[in-house]
Amino acid sequence: MWDALVNNPWILWLIVMLVLAAIEMLTLDFLFLMMSLAALVTAGVSLVVDSFTAQVVMFALVSVLLIFLIRPIALRRLNRSTPTTRSNTDRLIGLRCMALEPVSQHSGLVRLEGDIWTARTATAAALPEGSTAYVHRIEGATAVVADVAPVPTHTDPGRGVRP
Repeated sequence: MWDALVNNPWILWLIVMLVLAAIEMLTLDFLFLMMSLAALVTAGVSLVVDSFTAQVVMFALVSVLLIFLIRPIALRRLNRSTPTTRSNTDRLIGLRCMALEPVSQHSGLVRLEGDIWTARTATAAALPEGSTAYVHRIEGATAVVADVAPVPTHTDPGRGVRP
C-alpha cells in the first residue's frame, strides 16, 4: 500500500482532500473547503510534477490564495442571503419567559426556552413567581425582563414575539 502512495502521490492528495472536506462538514466555515480544493488542485499537479516538496509548496500557495481571495467572497454571499436573521442572545429579545422565583431589579430566576436564566427586571416593578415576562435585553448571563413585551427596534419580517 505504501508503494502505491509513493508511486502515485495523487492518491495521497485525494485522501487529504477527503479528510479536509469531512472536517469542513463539521465546521461549515469554508476554511477547510478551500484547503480541500487546494488538495484537489495539488492532486492534478502531482500527475506532472514528481517533486513532493514542489507539491507541498503548491498546496500551500493555492490554499493561501483560496482562503484570502475566494473565501471572503463566499462568506459575503452566504451572509447576504440572511442579513436580518438574529442569532445568539440577540434572538432571545422579545421572547416570553416564566419567573421561577420573584424577580426584582437585583435578582431572580426565569425559564427561557427550556433553560434557567438569572434575571432582573428592567423596571422598578418586581415580578412574582409564576408570572409571565418578556426579555428586553441580555446582559452577560442575565436576562433583563419586564411584564410587557419590548418594542421591536429593527425590521425582521421573519421574526415575531413567540407566544
